[in-house]
Amino acid sequence: MNTFHRLDSKFDGKLRHYRVEKTKATLRGQEVTFTEGIAYIDALFDLEIFDHLHQPNIIGIERRRSDGQDVYILFEVLNARPMHYEMPSLTPEVPPVLKWEYLENIRESWHKGGENWMEIICVHTGYIMMEIDGKPVFEKSNLSPLVGSKAHIMSSDVIEEMVCIKDQIHSTEIGELIGYQIPLSIDIYSLYKYHTGVFGFTGSGKSNLISFLIRKTLEKVSDIKIVILDISGEYTVHLLDRLAENGGTVYTPEPIDIEKFAETQVIPETLLEFEDRIRDIIRRKVRLEHIALESGSLTIRDLLNSLRDEGERYPYVKIAHTRLRKILRDIDLDQEFIGFMRNEDNSEISGKVREVLLSIMGSISNRSTLYKTLEAILGEVETVGEEIAEEEALKDIIRNIVLDPSADSISIFYIPEPIQARKASTILIEEAFNIKKRWAMGNKILFIIDEAQEFIPDRQKAEDLTLYSNLSVEKLLRQGRKYYMGGWIATQRIAHLNTNVLQQLHSYFISTLPRSYDRNVVADAFSISRSVVDKVTELDTGQWLFVSYKATRLKNIPIEIETPNNEEYIVSYLSG
Repeated sequence: MNTFHRLDSKFDGKLRHYRVEKTKATLRGQEVTFTEGIAYIDALFDLEIFDHLHQPNIIGIERRRSDGQDVYILFEVLNARPMHYEMPSLTPEVPPVLKWEYLENIRESWHKGGENWMEIICVHTGYIMMEIDGKPVFEKSNLSPLVGSKAHIMSSDVIEEMVCIKDQIHSTEIGELIGYQIPLSIDIYSLYKYHTGVFGFTGSGKSNLISFLIRKTLEKVSDIKIVILDISGEYTVHLLDRLAENGGTVYTPEPIDIEKFAETQVIPETLLEFEDRIRDIIRRKVRLEHIALESGSLTIRDLLNSLRDEGERYPYVKIAHTRLRKILRDIDLDQEFIGFMRNEDNSEISGKVREVLLSIMGSISNRSTLYKTLEAILGEVETVGEEIAEEEALKDIIRNIVLDPSADSISIFYIPEPIQARKASTILIEEAFNIKKRWAMGNKILFIIDEAQEFIPDRQKAEDLTLYSNLSVEKLLRQGRKYYMGGWIATQRIAHLNTNVLQQLHSYFISTLPRSYDRNVVADAFSISRSVVDKVTELDTGQWLFVSYKATRLKNIPIEIETPNNEEYIVSYLSG
């Protein structure tokens, strides 16, 4: 293995300064502090090296530990700036004649050499590397470098050893590491098992990436079933070849015919030349079924189960949950909670239940998700209005998906109306849990929640069902791993998501996020360097900042990757 890049032989760089920098920002009314170790390296100017440092690079700074072990402290390059000794003299007050002479000297020096150098700004990765028996060994460490220490440009072999997982049953190439020209191989099973988020502005290619990852997951995990909540009508086209040739069903809440359905599906601009062919294949080969939705309302059992789970974090909630079980021991737990509380015949018991719920709220922070959830539930109990009508259940569909090994590998629920989509997500997730807990584990299930801000917003209300979809999706991401259920969420509005949900994700694909507030949320929620996250503004369509605690060899190493274009699969299919 080559430790250093080929350019390192002419790279003469030394650490000039290192400091732990802190920046503050306000998120959701609270002040947060971002801390990162920043190194400032001075190196003799070389045009080829300077250009190379504008791509992603890892710099290793030499350090001898107190135990005598020589290590390299690993930094990620943020920026490289050209410097010349005459540059500080170029103030506005300098006469133009002198200024032009200075500028001419500086211009020629970049190519001919002279009194110039470059400043390289890097951020600590949190890892050190040492060589033992000729092999790289990495350790998690915040060891500080020493001023004057020599810096090296690390090779592609080093970054490959840091992040790539090879020769394992689920190792899969999902793209190329930008700047290194090597494929990124990860554990695709971990993306499913430990949940994944895809975040980027409109047009960054979120659904394109998810569709590509679905293909790779199906290749490696044969007994997995994909359930997609599709509000925008994108996935039928993105997965057209698999739906048409490998089997799959699209469900809609309205009795729409296949002709009208084909016309409603979104076709990317790059595929418009195939529009007639795509719509023809949808009409002829895609299986479309009508479903009717029930309310997905909160049952007494749902509430008790949620409180039981919260008891792991809040000791008092565990005690309160026991009290509620005693109060409700003679009550049918599968009846709708709001209706039960509103029923005058239950006034004595409902009063006791309300008292316990209020006591829980008094024991926790009013900023917590649990507090807001209980506040919304009790507010709905006090609201006089018609109860949400029950509709035909989705339970038979999800029961088949969970229990039948020959069930469709892809099931798309095309539900453009957000309230109906929230109903569907609640029913599908809750019933999948119910089946796996009471009947059998069955198949592995992966739920895709696109436009996640519609399902798990930070502000929840019972009347638009965001309260219930929040509870269900959070339950999926908290407990799903135990029952072979995973969740992928995608959104462009990360700042408006339930933060408890974000904290359950172990892998993240982040594309362009123009708003600094969104980037602050990413850095805070996923413990990524603020300076590294800011680099996503430079990414192009199909390029991502990828970070994972489970799917890569080392945890929490931000890497920039370019992923294959899923539309190439569709073009190949249509051409064939």
